[in-house]
Amino acid sequence: FLANGVPDWTALPPPPTPSSHQRRESRLGCGVVVSIVGACIAGARAARAMLACAPDHLVRRWVLPLVYAEAAVAFACLAGLLWGDPGTIKRSTATCAPIPAAVLARLRAGEAAAEKRGQNITGDDGRVYCVRCLVWRPPRGAHHCSTCQRCVADFDHHCGVFGRCVAGSGWRGNMKYFVGIIAAGYAGGGTAGAALVVGAIECGRRAWWGTWTNA
Repeated sequence: FLANGVPDWTALPPPPTPSSHQRRESRLGCGVVVSIVGACIAGARAARAMLACAPDHLVRRWVLPLVYAEAAVAFACLAGLLWGDPGTIKRSTATCAPIPAAVLARLRAGEAAAEKRGQNITGDDGRVYCVRCLVWRPPRGAHHCSTCQRCVADFDHHCGVFGRCVAGSGWRGNMKYFVGIIAAGYAGGGTAGAALVVGAIECGRRAWWGTWTNA
């Protein structure tokens, strides 16, 4: 595992395999997003049909384009969440060196299984060596996800709906996609709901006005 005294990270045992729950969670998340988008589009179409009594109404003209745009944002954020990097600490010479002596001895003894490598090790600089991923991670904010089986920087939580670690801040990580998909869901629901209310009020008002003028 050493080449001229430098850790050869390509010769290390492979990282742990992610839990089987991850794929099931991802499918659940896709189903939730598709269901919410479908409900928002159905609501927008119903509102548009209700406003047939007012064909030139602003809401009737814009409700579907708005909901379609919000759906596009939701699907784009879903793609970023599922395939984007949350901030996984990848193996490299910088993140793997130096290999702690206790871990190196176990690896040389053939104890490749993560559960046989002992406990995580805290270095003098505050960094923590993960004996499962075999990388040094920052002293703050990083965490090993037991589902994804990876160390992630700026870790917030593992999302059991989308099957991904949610991490990062600003433009780093995938937190922006997580926030975006939730915001798009609220926006789509609010747009469709408001359009339905406007449709009900407008049709009711016109029906009442027609009844009153014909009386």
